Amino acid sequence: MTGKTHQIIGASASLTYYLSATTIAYNPATLGAVLVFGYIGSLLPDIDQSSGKLWNHLPFGKTISKIPTKLLKHRNITHSLLGVALVSVGFYYLFRSFPDYWGINTNTVFICTMIAYLSHLIADMITVEGIPLFFPYKRFFGLPPKPFQGFRVMTGKWFENLVIFPAFTIYFIILIIANWENIKKLILK
Repeated sequence: MTGKTHQIIGASASLTYYLSATTIAYNPATLGAVLVFGYIGSLLPDIDQSSGKLWNHLPFGKTISKIPTKLLKHRNITHSLLGVALVSVGFYYLFRSFPDYWGINTNTVFICTMIAYLSHLIADMITVEGIPLFFPYKRFFGLPPKPFQGFRVMTGKWFENLVIFPAFTIYFIILIIANWENIKKLILK
């Protein structure tokens, strides 16, 4: 999948969890953190390629992005269960370092971030290439499995651009409209 599709799928998945699992009360800091880290989590698996969209938002990203690209192939450790474990440990300790006075529910933000990260992996599993789910084992896994792999999506082609991306965009808009009153309670006092 392309970066824009990962963004909308990750944002939709993390915001859906947040709005369904949280107590609706004034907490703009947590909502902001969910949106920011959901965005980061949805793009983080592609940090192993210099054209990854996340690099565009970092200072000196174009320069720094060349380091992991030389060390890693795309869809390698960052697209595996081992990558999920390493990233989750990293985010766990990052969120534990947030001071209480920020008012961020770090457990919720952690879950939303990992949902966005996992949504990226699931989205890439339905592509023709699949992902190395059990890295360092080199076999790539995808959905649907063989012998039905002919139904997988080609990255950046018509089905992603005309069906998947618009469907998740419409879902995201409906999610916001349907939960507008709750969102207002989260951000307005």
